[in-house]
Amino acid sequence: MLSPAWYPCATQCPESSSRVPMRSPAPRLAGLLGLVPALALGAPPQVSIGGVKVSESAGTALFPVSLNKAPKADRPVSVPISTRDRSAEAGSDYLATSATLVFTSEDWEQPRFFAVVILDDGVAEENERFQAVLSKPQNGRIADKTGVARIIDDDEPVAAVSINSTSVPGLQPLPFSPVPERPRVSGGVYTLLAVNDLGMHCLDLDGRIANILPPFQVMLAQVVRRGARPELNPAEVALYYSAASNPDDPILAAGGPRPGIAPDGSLFKTNFWQMIDRGAWASFYPPVLPVPLADLVNADQGLLVPNTELLYIGPDGIVDGVAGSADGELEVSQQLMPGSGDPLVTNQPQPVLERYGDKPFFINFPFGYVAADVDWHEAAGIPFSPFDDLGRQNPFPLVRVEARLGDSVLATSDAVLPVSSETSCSNCHGALADVPQRLSTAPLDALVDAGLPVADRQQDPLLGSVPTAVSIEYGADINILRLHDLKHGATYVDTGNAPAPCDILGAAPNGDLNCLARQAIEERSPVVCQNCHYTPALDLAQVGPVAGPAGSEANGRNQLAHESNSRVMHNHHGALDGLFPAIPPAVQNPLTGAIENQDARLAALEENCYQCHPGKDTQCLRGAMYNGGMLCSDCHGDLQQIGADFSAGVSSAALGAFQLGLGNFYDPDSPQPRVPWANEPGCGSCHTGDANDNLAGEADVMVNHVDSNGVSDGIRLRQAFRLDDPKATPIVPQNKLFAEPAVPASFNGFANPGAGNPQLYRVSTGHGGVMCEGCHGATHAEWPVAEPLANDNLLALQLQGHAGPIGECSACHDTAAMSARTLDGPHNMHLVDDPRFWREAHKDLAKRENGRPGGGLCGDCHGADHLGSVLSRTPVARSFSVEGQTRSVAAGEPVACNLCHSLGKSFER
Repeated sequence: MLSPAWYPCATQCPESSSRVPMRSPAPRLAGLLGLVPALALGAPPQVSIGGVKVSESAGTALFPVSLNKAPKADRPVSVPISTRDRSAEAGSDYLATSATLVFTSEDWEQPRFFAVVILDDGVAEENERFQAVLSKPQNGRIADKTGVARIIDDDEPVAAVSINSTSVPGLQPLPFSPVPERPRVSGGVYTLLAVNDLGMHCLDLDGRIANILPPFQVMLAQVVRRGARPELNPAEVALYYSAASNPDDPILAAGGPRPGIAPDGSLFKTNFWQMIDRGAWASFYPPVLPVPLADLVNADQGLLVPNTELLYIGPDGIVDGVAGSADGELEVSQQLMPGSGDPLVTNQPQPVLERYGDKPFFINFPFGYVAADVDWHEAAGIPFSPFDDLGRQNPFPLVRVEARLGDSVLATSDAVLPVSSETSCSNCHGALADVPQRLSTAPLDALVDAGLPVADRQQDPLLGSVPTAVSIEYGADINILRLHDLKHGATYVDTGNAPAPCDILGAAPNGDLNCLARQAIEERSPVVCQNCHYTPALDLAQVGPVAGPAGSEANGRNQLAHESNSRVMHNHHGALDGLFPAIPPAVQNPLTGAIENQDARLAALEENCYQCHPGKDTQCLRGAMYNGGMLCSDCHGDLQQIGADFSAGVSSAALGAFQLGLGNFYDPDSPQPRVPWANEPGCGSCHTGDANDNLAGEADVMVNHVDSNGVSDGIRLRQAFRLDDPKATPIVPQNKLFAEPAVPASFNGFANPGAGNPQLYRVSTGHGGVMCEGCHGATHAEWPVAEPLANDNLLALQLQGHAGPIGECSACHDTAAMSARTLDGPHNMHLVDDPRFWREAHKDLAKRENGRPGGGLCGDCHGADHLGSVLSRTPVARSFSVEGQTRSVAAGEPVACNLCHSLGKSFER
């Protein structure tokens, strides 16, 4: 033994020295350092493998493999590794795996892991073990030959419940005891409508390097006091939300791995708050906060959201600047997760903090307007993640919304607040070792050709303590920033538009201080893409693109020299020839109307939109439009049409040259490009009218021939823009029976800039002031969702007993106190499933309407021929007792006048 001697620090050294004097190195220290005598005598490097404990649902076991010293430059060490059964068996408990790891003189210190896929058999059983065994290495020796994996069984609690009460990561979910749920309350005189605004919100799976979207869920809700004339949102009623579950949640039957469980058994939700601590998202707030954003946004607390009604209108109800009004004020709210303060233990109902009467929408821009009389409660910024409290990936978490009067709960409804982290770039930018089936090798080939390293999950310092997918995203994000610096670094400018070039090759691999890779990796300052690439979706105060240094109103954002986030993403990727194949238009069989190429369209959807948007697993597009065979491109156009927006051409040489005020985007002949988030297709783009007055007869539209049940259509369109329109302009119909309302000319003396254009579906209201989404569901998830037990369908089931749009009058009305002859329902509807109507009242209405063109209001849905249409279908099977006989109609069948009597009788006047 060598003594006395100096030995390299094994763990921690005094700050004043990089070496520690050791008088008598013990065997323990010798083992830690890799056998000191052997080091001194020049023996070959030695390879060791360690063990791992992993939960059965974690998905992957990572055995750490290490080398005790650097190999010679010309003698890399390679070691074969393979698995071996013990109590766990290959094929049922894990996948048999073999690999060869290589250590070179340059990278021998980088962490190495031997990855083995763990199989979740869904059977409660004893904990099991298997081994990873080293074989004889080349140019080295074995120190520790065998690593043991201990598989911790967690099958029994997995089947219990899927509930999402907290977004705090790093907790230990086992043993599992779900948080207590609030009781359901129904049967009173109150109805509660609650819905997510978009049908899907997204967040970054990992934000340590690059960020696109924070956890930010929005819930809209209205309370109806039922009666002959219902009262909307009684002033004294307050709303709260807590976590809820569905015993029939389809996710419970899915089984398989739990992606939110890290290999070390800890629960991952999101690392959003760690990124807040590093300064991410701070630039999106003006420097008026009393303390740094990181001091205001803590675990399970959402981002601060300004109330735009107070900001732009104020208490007097008049837009600031009109008639001398100037009472606008900045007030923010912050929504919390129900588990805030005691995660995985408490489920504290959280108040819905905002109540909007009118909703300003970018009123200082040519497309803006005030959506008047929305009259809803709003909880914006709830920080949900897609992993439930046991680590399942469940993109459809539920909240139980309560309407309270003081301490009394008047009613509850269970609403989905959907969220996905499947907005991944790994499919192209992930390393080959991480993503063997990459869509393209070009992004990483460019790095290799430039002499820059390709990052993979092995570079993640948290590998093993976060889910493997998080580590893969970490590596992919590094590759993205290095590629961005390589391609665009020479033209970087600062917030004052002065050149600030990045030289990533001169200071490889992460470049100089101007390089994004350097900022994120070495300076630990995560990059937020929208800091430079504007998006209205994150412009919470609706101020538009800005630029200025930290401390200014722009607070470090640099958006005036760059195109929008939507444009750079859609236009760039859409221009990559053949990489994202376009979704072909539907080809309908001329005889049956069935879509003959739907399989090809769905395959293209997987290779197009779902490469980046959620996604292959989440299936964001899942509502009534999807049920009818419509896909993303049928509403939005192709990638380049989406990317042809108002920021095209903006650069440091064309500073702030956003294209606005060039005309009306909704005019196909106008040169005005679209503004993402603001100019979107609406219901009226396909539902262009009623059975007798619609656009289906025009030559340049795609008419839907049959519905999803094979019922003849010929009324509705199945593409939201005209066939020959190069910019995919949403159709705006004259007949508004099923369309969003047009923006009025003015609001309390304020001239709406977007007057005459359709309001967005998500800010529209209709019958009795009820929000359109309250009855029909959110965009991309319009009711009904095809899966009968889906969480999306739960609210409708609770309110009316069946899935689909809220169409039963009794959900909100005391129908017995109403006139049986009313046609004042939504879209001019009559009473539904009311014996008074079908026995007598409809006769008087029919006689009145028969003398009008097309059968009047009756003909709007039942058709001028009285034989029914897709607009008169019944959502559920019904039976009618008429003149002593029972008449039945199946779910989805159009109701025709000859169901109960002769067709001729229906035309009597």
